[in-house]
Amino acid sequence: MKGRTHRGSAVARGFDTPRVLPQPHRVVVCGGGIVGLATCYYLARKGHEVVCLEREASVGVTASQNDGTYFDATLYSSWADMSLLYQKHHSKHKPFRVHPRAWLDPSFWSWGVKFMLNMSSKKAKDNMRKTRELDFYSQRKLQELFRMFPDFEDELDSVAEGTLELFAAANMGDEAMESDRVKHCLEYRYPLDAVTPADAADIEPTLRGDALRHGALFSPIGTNGNVHKTCLALAQLCKRHGVMFRCNTEIEDVLVVDDRVVAVQVRNGDLIEGDSFVLALGNHTAAVAKLAGVKLPLYPIKGYVLHVPRAPGAAPLKCNVYAGGQALISPERDDMVRISGGADITGHNFKKDAKRVASLLKHAKKCFPDGYLDEAGMQTQVCLRPVSADEVPLIGQTLVENLFINTGHGSRGWTLSFGSGALLADQISGRAPEINIEKYSPLRFGFFAQQQA
Repeated sequence: MKGRTHRGSAVARGFDTPRVLPQPHRVVVCGGGIVGLATCYYLARKGHEVVCLEREASVGVTASQNDGTYFDATLYSSWADMSLLYQKHHSKHKPFRVHPRAWLDPSFWSWGVKFMLNMSSKKAKDNMRKTRELDFYSQRKLQELFRMFPDFEDELDSVAEGTLELFAAANMGDEAMESDRVKHCLEYRYPLDAVTPADAADIEPTLRGDALRHGALFSPIGTNGNVHKTCLALAQLCKRHGVMFRCNTEIEDVLVVDDRVVAVQVRNGDLIEGDSFVLALGNHTAAVAKLAGVKLPLYPIKGYVLHVPRAPGAAPLKCNVYAGGQALISPERDDMVRISGGADITGHNFKKDAKRVASLLKHAKKCFPDGYLDEAGMQTQVCLRPVSADEVPLIGQTLVENLFINTGHGSRGWTLSFGSGALLADQISGRAPEINIEKYSPLRFGFFAQQQA
């Protein structure tokens, strides 16, 4: 994004805007990724005239850089937990790292102070409960979509048949079943079982016996999919419901009159007007929000994704496998295995760290027989994920009356997108959302933020 970096003004342009929004009305959604598209779909379903602005040549282009994705509520534990962060920083292998260049970034300090204030175990537990509640809701909305549009499920390209979380020590099974995240899942009747090494081997026979020696936690409904294909399919659903798309459209300014956005100005000089505006721009959301005078506690966290072929003749992986908190391994089509993990705070930096890649691959290889992965064919990708200062997404209305935010999902964008879009569409439509949207309010960090339950 280029152009001004401060709050714009439309007064000199002669704009005026009504104080009461009609229902339905015109909504401009900025961002054509999975979160923006889900928002467009649910707004259109409620009768709004929706325009989606996307800076790339097509929707879901950024998502294609992180081709496969993964979703399972059972794995939601927080980095913003002092006890867990201490353990992870003092282990031999550190999945969470702060690069020295981040310490020189004022944006990191602004975000980091708020992050530190959310690092007590109690706050981390509460925050991850909020995220899981959104996940459960998002899964319900996704199942509704499947029932209405059966062909949509085929487009997701799901492969995994459940999730195995491998225990790294003998006592981890009891600890896991007593953890708040598992208890929370069971409260929502999310199927989970602690399984023996023998049972785990039956569920996923491709894994080494010693990798399963302490047992595992198994969720039969955890799955995966292709986020880029999902974006394309969701865009088609949006078009069927009247959503208009403008690609190759980069926002340069946000024009505000009397604490209301009246238009966004794009690179070619066009002014795109609307009654409400939604920013769902991932890592670019904070910069665009700043143009309207809204400061968001977001920072990019770097993650790594490895796509590795299986060796010829090797049996396909059936489940997602979470290996001791170090690597998430997922089956893909075309005889590929996806390995993801790591959380590096390096600012807006896409440079690949060879040591990080080697460490991630090493942890994955420990799960399989020798030679299972064909390392010569490995492809490596780096992705920056927008993370809020408490790891809970930012969804809802800002102090600018008709400006709304839907971002901060981190690595859980696919997982939470349908619930996030449905929640925000309800709020914009003046309807009571099915779950409490105030838990995700962008105002919760500011001076005027209300106390959250």
